[in-house]
Amino acid sequence: MLTDIILEADLTPAQVAELAVLAEGYGIRGVWTQNYASGRDPFLCLMPAAAATKRVMLGAVVISPYEMHPLKIANAVSTLNEYAGGRGMVVVGGGGEWPGVLGVKYGKRVTGAGEAVAMVKRAVSGEVVSWKGQVYSARYFQSKWVDRTRPPLVYAGATGPKMMDMATRFADGTMLSDMILPMLDRTMGYVREGLAKHGRDPAGFRVNNFCAFHIKDDREASYAEARRELMLRGWLDEPWYEPFLTHEEAALVGANKNAFLTAFRTKSGDIQGVPPEICAKMVEGLSLAGDLSDLDRHAERLRRFAAAGMTENALRLHDDPARAIHIIGRELMPRL
Repeated sequence: MLTDIILEADLTPAQVAELAVLAEGYGIRGVWTQNYASGRDPFLCLMPAAAATKRVMLGAVVISPYEMHPLKIANAVSTLNEYAGGRGMVVVGGGGEWPGVLGVKYGKRVTGAGEAVAMVKRAVSGEVVSWKGQVYSARYFQSKWVDRTRPPLVYAGATGPKMMDMATRFADGTMLSDMILPMLDRTMGYVREGLAKHGRDPAGFRVNNFCAFHIKDDREASYAEARRELMLRGWLDEPWYEPFLTHEEAALVGANKNAFLTAFRTKSGDIQGVPPEICAKMVEGLSLAGDLSDLDRHAERLRRFAAAGMTENALRLHDDPARAIHIIGRELMPRL
């Protein structure tokens, strides 16, 4: 299982380039930039990194076709791919932050995401795209300038069965969202079923995972950072936290989701109304947190992901990303 990193959306293009050079030096496979509505453009932020590096893959995560037409997504990632010499990537998903900001209604969400991935895949390969679907349409589109021998990788942001069926039909791979061990076997079953249904070779399909990484030299700083980010772990839907809590604890979390959202927005490590011991269980189950002494047990968890069939793991970095990259390169990757 290869290791990627995902960077915060508040970094400048110059900072992204510096961190990409650092990651490449450690043999990290890929660097992803986060696509937040209030952040910098993820594709443009990667252009200096493309010039500064030679091997590391560079991608944007997650781009919604409800914020950008699939053919515009294809042009953006193809331009990055050209500048990076065939190292471009994108995750296309039906959700993300932008549709809510724009007030866009989803409609046929799975159908729309599937059409978008199929259109992007055709366009980045230089094929003619004439499409009249239920959600999107296009007439006689072709990017004749793209390098057909080294097209960018197109992932689908998919975890559930319907989205996974779409991903295994159209995409180069899937990026799971905050995968947890209790969900792993069921989710990988969706992958295998979809690949068999659509006649795809499992060896050529990539399975990545968006994974929160909070390991720090200071243990309490790590857990404070992890607590403030809990709202984003599977958007705190019940299937993500219920496996780690009692029925009463899960009900308490469900009744206090606004407290988790407030902690995220204010960058506070305190979750009002939820006891610290419950938050500690959630942090342990939903993220990689602690200090360097915790790396052995986290590495064992990641090995279980690899044994189940995951090919890549994308570690989402937060405060002090340079130090996090050093910890990943010097301490975590040798354990894997």
